[in-house]
Amino acid sequence: MENDVSSRQEKVKTWLKDNHNLLLLGILVFSAVILLYYFSITKSQTLWWDEAEYMSTAKKWAFDISYDINPQRPPLFPFLAFLLYKTGFSDIPIKFILEIIPTFFSVLFFYFLIKEMYDKKTALIASFILSVSWIHLFYSMRFGTDSIGFLFGILAFFCLWKGYILNKGRWYIWLIGPLVALSFLSRLTGILYGVFIFLFLIVTDRFKFLKNKNVWISLLLFVLTISPYLLWSQAYYGNAFAFRSGYGGIQSIPLGWNLISLVYDYPELGFFIFFVVGLLTLIPMFLSLDILLLKRDKTYYADFFMLLSILFTLAFFIYFLRTGENRWLILMSIGIFAISAKGIALIYSLINKDISKILAILLLLAMLSSGAYFQLKHADNIIKLKIDSYSQVKEAALWMKSNSNSSDIIATASLTQTVFYSERKAITFLSPELNRAYTSEEFTELIKKLRPKFFVISIFEPWVPQWTYSYPQEHPEQLKPVKAWFSDAQQQQPLLVIYELNYSNPASTTQSSSNKL
Repeated sequence: MENDVSSRQEKVKTWLKDNHNLLLLGILVFSAVILLYYFSITKSQTLWWDEAEYMSTAKKWAFDISYDINPQRPPLFPFLAFLLYKTGFSDIPIKFILEIIPTFFSVLFFYFLIKEMYDKKTALIASFILSVSWIHLFYSMRFGTDSIGFLFGILAFFCLWKGYILNKGRWYIWLIGPLVALSFLSRLTGILYGVFIFLFLIVTDRFKFLKNKNVWISLLLFVLTISPYLLWSQAYYGNAFAFRSGYGGIQSIPLGWNLISLVYDYPELGFFIFFVVGLLTLIPMFLSLDILLLKRDKTYYADFFMLLSILFTLAFFIYFLRTGENRWLILMSIGIFAISAKGIALIYSLINKDISKILAILLLLAMLSSGAYFQLKHADNIIKLKIDSYSQVKEAALWMKSNSNSSDIIATASLTQTVFYSERKAITFLSPELNRAYTSEEFTELIKKLRPKFFVISIFEPWVPQWTYSYPQEHPEQLKPVKAWFSDAQQQQPLLVIYELNYSNPASTTQSSSNKL
């Protein structure tokens, strides 16, 4: 036992003697401090629609609240939240486990990935850039699938490189399939990690990889990993591929060339300059494309992989989806940050070699600090700006929970948030059967049928039909205002109003709005 302890201590001492490892430890501590700081100020912020959709599903499974699960939402995130709820965890620790921890480990495994593809210096710079990325920080403060899906994607790329490219263990290849499956089960676009790996292998290895039995084992494990979800979807929705509802292919809208601008969103001004410099380091790869592609020379595989990952992601969203937000294209942040790190490493090497090591170190610190400044400033501004958004929706839902029975129904535009906080069944102004908004008359019939207790109007969901705003005034005998939130101290500008429905007058539910003023 003493020998084992002594051996571990020696390994730790040896590990710490490497300056690269000390710097990695410093980056991880830095990343943890940033994540914990923003988590401390956002842990109780109101959930947005998508967040509440995942978490309402988790509550349905854990506490049997009334909620219609959206088939477009993959199940892994709510399932993990469900398990944590059943274990006794509350919302805040669940958020820490499912958001902060995956983001932290993404920084760590991004380092391992880039180290295998390039070197320790480039890996340290790249992991630092990821640790301060405003997009990654902002969305890691939300109950979303971006953080955990990205982590599984990073791990899939790491296993590809370690197992298939460097041939350092067949079990790495086996893990690629399950990791891609887990990314897909977290976020549907997670399948792009697998599609990209397939594309990369076709281009670089032709179809030779299909003769590798470990690849087929990985594919089998991919199928086995997603099979429970497909079987559940078939049993629950009557369609194993129900998640495809609402996701089309090429539509009758222009190609999304505007999405190219999202390349700038990730590095922003501070690191974009070095991203451009990093692109210059790819020139040798371009000059050697014939050797890379025809003779399968792996010298520039890493550069080709990173550039192709960016181009592939852009091509998919520009041509296929034709729309998107910056976080949807999160896969390409891997290539953007790696190439930016290469640009910084190039400048450092040139100064260190030709001028002065001290000057090179000072310049390196200046480059990283300037880039981090723009990233963290953006992160700080947007995280703090959005902390109180939708807070009135949360307060209203909690008020209705305290003033209703568990069987009561709420009519509201903010359906998912209302269900999550009130733990009551909610109906909205969109008809899933008609695939459009209800008319005033149709909704009146729905009220007669379901008899909701509360009717909520607010400014927070601008998609609602205009008749909802005048509906209470057109049915004054049935809807009585009981609680309101305002944007001004004079209470002249309402943000959200709760009306309680009165069913004591039978005529009130049948009188058409056309008979009103």
